[in-house]
Amino acid sequence: MILTIHQPQYIPWLPYILKIKKSEVFILLDSVSFQKNGLQNRNKIKTTQGSSWLTVPIIRNSGQKIIDTKINNSTDWKKKHWNTLLQNYNSSPYFHHYIEDIEEIYKYDWEHLSELNKAFLELILKWMNIKTEIILSSNLKSSGKGSELILNICKELGATKYISGMGGKNYLEVDSFKSEGIDIQFSEAKLAKNHYQNHSSIGFLNDLSVIDLIFNCGNKWNDYII
Repeated sequence: MILTIHQPQYIPWLPYILKIKKSEVFILLDSVSFQKNGLQNRNKIKTTQGSSWLTVPIIRNSGQKIIDTKINNSTDWKKKHWNTLLQNYNSSPYFHHYIEDIEEIYKYDWEHLSELNKAFLELILKWMNIKTEIILSSNLKSSGKGSELILNICKELGATKYISGMGGKNYLEVDSFKSEGIDIQFSEAKLAKNHYQNHSSIGFLNDLSVIDLIFNCGNKWNDYII
């Protein structure tokens, strides 16, 4: 069984999705600490000013886990995100194919960040016809940190191959995986090649949330993978 693992991210970028596509099971690693200034509560889209962050405000507590991280709903961030997407992607060729799904996400009163991220991820995978099974690490028995935790999850689920990003070379203990009969595949981040984008005067941007590719290319998104 082919497995990959990653922390839940807000409307993640394309390489995150492609790792999931290559796997049979994807573990949403919600049982580890929340990372400040990471991508767990934000990602970038293209605007008339260039790339711009969409950030979900959170309530910060020292040492909190992702699963326990609550959204700060004292401001109407959902309305702001929706209006920003509408303003910048309304003229994209396929935006209106997905507009109702996006509206439903922002109508719901989300309390926890991980639940919002999971809902967005499941929606994106449905759009892209990716049928990989999703499991929450908080529902597993595995414990540990870093390489040990990843290995224990692989063993618990009976994985024979683990797909890691290139950053895994910095901390994964490859020999420990080999001794358990688990092959590690280090997957380079693949981005989309030049495709239609709004705001052409800014130039082509390629480090955005995957929704930029979907809104502009629809179900032909796969034709633009390098």
